[in-house]
Amino acid sequence: MAQNNNKELRKIKLKVGLIIKKKKLGGGIKEDKIDESEQRLINLDYERIKKLKKEMNEIDKKLLIILSSGKNTSKIHKEKEVKQKEMSEFKQELSRTSASYNTNRKKWVFKQVINFLKVKSDFLTLQEEAIEKLQNYCNHLESSISKKRNTIGSTRNMKTSELADKYTKEFQNILVKYNNGLLELDKKFSSLKKIVQENKELEVSLIIRNILKLNSYNFNKYKILGFANNSQKGTRTQLNFNMMTEDINSLRKNLNELKLELKQETKGLKNLTAD
Repeated sequence: MAQNNNKELRKIKLKVGLIIKKKKLGGGIKEDKIDESEQRLINLDYERIKKLKKEMNEIDKKLLIILSSGKNTSKIHKEKEVKQKEMSEFKQELSRTSASYNTNRKKWVFKQVINFLKVKSDFLTLQEEAIEKLQNYCNHLESSISKKRNTIGSTRNMKTSELADKYTKEFQNILVKYNNGLLELDKKFSSLKKIVQENKELEVSLIIRNILKLNSYNFNKYKILGFANNSQKGTRTQLNFNMMTEDINSLRKNLNELKLELKQETKGLKNLTAD
C-alpha cells in the first residue's frame, strides 16, 4: 500500500534530519554533505510524486473498466471499493508528498539566497579593506614625497619619481588582487539564478528574482578596477597623490551604493521565510 511504498522516503528524511541536527550541534558535518542530503530528499519527493500520479492513473483506468462493465455483482462492487480506497490513500499521500516537496524546494532556494547574500557581504567587506589599503599607500606616497621636498634639484626629482613608481605599482597590485575576489560572487550568483529558474513555478522564486533583479544583475558594479579610472592597467605608469585620491573616492562612492543595495535586498527578503 501507499504507506509501505513511502518507507524509503521516511528513512531518508530521518537521515537528513539527523545530519542537520548533528551539524547544528557542531558535529563536523561538511556543508556539501548537507546539500547533497537535502537535494536527495527533494529528488525522492519528486520521484515519488511521479510514481503516485502514474499509479493513480492506472487505478482510474481500472475503475473505468469496472464501472463500464455494467455489472453489479458483489465481486465487482468489492473491486470498486478496493480501488476507490487505494485512490483515496494515494491522494492523501500525494498531498503530503507534494507539500513536503514544495517546502523543501522553498528551503533550498532560500539557502542559496542566504549563501549569495553572505558572499556578497563578504565581498563588500573585502572592498572596504582594499580601499583602506589604497588610502594607506596614497598617504605614504604623499608623506614620503613631502620628506623629499627639501632634497636638492635632480636628486629630489629622481627620488620623487622612484617613490611614485613604487607606490603606483603597489596601488595597482592591490586593485588587481581584490578584483579577483569577484569570482566567488559570480559563482554564487550563477548557482542562485540557476536554482531559482529550476523552481520558477514557486511563488517565492518570482519574489526573489524581482528583489534581487536576477535577470538584469550588473556585475560591472563589482569590478573594482572599473571604478579606478586613473589606475587601470595600461593607462598610467605613474600615479600622483591626486590621481590616487580620485580613484579612492570613486571606489568609496560605488561601495556605499553597493552597501545600500545589499541593505535594500536584505530588507526586501526578511519577510520571506522558508516555512
